[in-house]
Amino acid sequence: MEVPNYKDVNADSQQPPREEDHVTDKDTELRLEPLVVVDSPDTDHYVTDDSGCCVRGVAAVEHWVGVTYTKHRRDILFVLRSVLLLVYLMYFAYCMKVRFGDEGSYILVGVTVGLAIYIASAFSDKWKCFQMFPSVCSWYGSAKTLKRVRTWTMYLLYAVSTLALVIYLGVDIITKHHRNAQAILGIATIVFICFLFSHSPSKVNWHPVFWGLIIQFVFASLVLRTEVGYSAFKWMGNVVNTVVNLSDKGSKFVLGASFEAKGPGFFFSTAGVIVFFNAMIFVLDYVGVLEFTVLRIGGALAFCLGTGPVESVVSAANIFIGLSEAPLLVRPYLHSVTRSELHAIMTCGFASISGAFMAMFIQAGAPASHLLTAAVISAPAALAVSKLVCPETREVDLDSQRNVRMRDENSDQKNILQACSDGASFSIKLVASIMVNMMAFVSAMNLVDHLLVWLGERAGIEGLTFGYLCSYLLYPVSYSMGVEPADCGAVGALMGVKLFATPFVAYVDLGKLIHNRRVLEEHVLTNNGTWHWTGSDVILDDRNTTLVGGFMSERSEVITTYAMCGISAFPAIGFCMGTLIPMCPRRKPVVVDLVISAFVAGNVANIMTGAIAGVMFSDTAIPLPH
Repeated sequence: MEVPNYKDVNADSQQPPREEDHVTDKDTELRLEPLVVVDSPDTDHYVTDDSGCCVRGVAAVEHWVGVTYTKHRRDILFVLRSVLLLVYLMYFAYCMKVRFGDEGSYILVGVTVGLAIYIASAFSDKWKCFQMFPSVCSWYGSAKTLKRVRTWTMYLLYAVSTLALVIYLGVDIITKHHRNAQAILGIATIVFICFLFSHSPSKVNWHPVFWGLIIQFVFASLVLRTEVGYSAFKWMGNVVNTVVNLSDKGSKFVLGASFEAKGPGFFFSTAGVIVFFNAMIFVLDYVGVLEFTVLRIGGALAFCLGTGPVESVVSAANIFIGLSEAPLLVRPYLHSVTRSELHAIMTCGFASISGAFMAMFIQAGAPASHLLTAAVISAPAALAVSKLVCPETREVDLDSQRNVRMRDENSDQKNILQACSDGASFSIKLVASIMVNMMAFVSAMNLVDHLLVWLGERAGIEGLTFGYLCSYLLYPVSYSMGVEPADCGAVGALMGVKLFATPFVAYVDLGKLIHNRRVLEEHVLTNNGTWHWTGSDVILDDRNTTLVGGFMSERSEVITTYAMCGISAFPAIGFCMGTLIPMCPRRKPVVVDLVISAFVAGNVANIMTGAIAGVMFSDTAIPLPH
């Protein structure tokens, strides 16, 4: 068989070597010049020319500096960071000497302690000598002995926590604040209903349910029942509020007179807040602060509730970032998590809000301290309710979930400025999504109200609106959270708007009611003025002013703030599916099967959080008669 004769395509270009083409190594050293041909306009390159010895000398030094930095980059960065740390410690010591005892000094101490913890954690991850668990286990004895000790310790903690909670509720809550017993009954009812409609009631593990409730009670009691805790969270709320107002400078620069008026619409007062907060979150993620905080909170939740690392990290991340972004942190694990873990991931997203949304709700008028507390305790609430509704029926693969990390090592972010720019650019989609959804749903709500009013007039019923229907349909839900009966209708209407539209619209309406109460208190307590109700509005007699929508008591405002702290509205179902399904396409049937259950569980978690606030709230203001 004859072999085809393929002609070498390079045969024509191959010429016999010429004498001048033979170059020795010595000649190469003498004739070597920097020559790099790069098409990218962002890459430095050299062009051979007839420049003098000065240019060649500078190029040689530049080359040496680049090679040296590349070779010793880690050592150079370590020295620079050490110098910066030393400078900061000198600044800290000088500040403590000059002024100590005011609020600013305490903030500086807190920042320094947090920095020390962060550095210690980084070294402990790098140096295994800090991990003392093997020696502790060997000190206790065998694994069987250690397991027995842990079991008895767990039962002891169960007994002590239950006894302390019962005594506290019986002595300090129920006997002094009879309205709070109403919320206790509501919590018991919520737990019973969730257990009754659970996917597998016989498989329910009550450990995460019990400790999730305990953590909520602890945080709520700190904020609502202790002076120290209230002052601390109020101070943090004021700090967050101050940071929110810092965005006004950028908004004023871009929007000009329109922002100064703040009257044209919701966009002008909130768009700058979302952009600013999102940019700061990207910066915190770039420097590692967000990862450090989320992993520590997630580890604490996993330790206390006995939940898996992945679902615990997502629950902690939802305190800072939103429903669509948090699953991205654990994307490699989504294909291997169990149904219960996937249900918990979705529930945590529905039951929480991101930092940007929190800032926007504060801008709308929600109490910053209570909103901050609600965002924190929504994490254990979501895990507790999720494990009650969809209990774990399989063994969690903990080996595949070890050393969970949030940050993407392949990220193209090169510095803080790029991280800030990426955060601002990402917020464009967020702002656009929020604004168009608000325009659509506010207009749709107006259309529904007009249709309901028309239908009501045909039957002789005046004022039949969507809020009016929700005030009756969700009246039992409001009452179960400990809301005063006079305010249950208004709270039910807000919950309905939050559920069927968006929480943005509901918090704007809540902000108006809070503003009305403050105006009325100032009118009554300061000016000793009179007022009266006209339908659902309040008329200030001396000032001839109408407070549209009336007002609620401070107790009802706080409970509503806690109960609405979650993106658990019907449009969020589409956001959740649109996020999870592209990340793990083969889990699509499971996501579709569990998304409605997770949506309901997220709403129940918010309602339970509101009921916890109803149990722990203590009236301090002078009540205004309804």
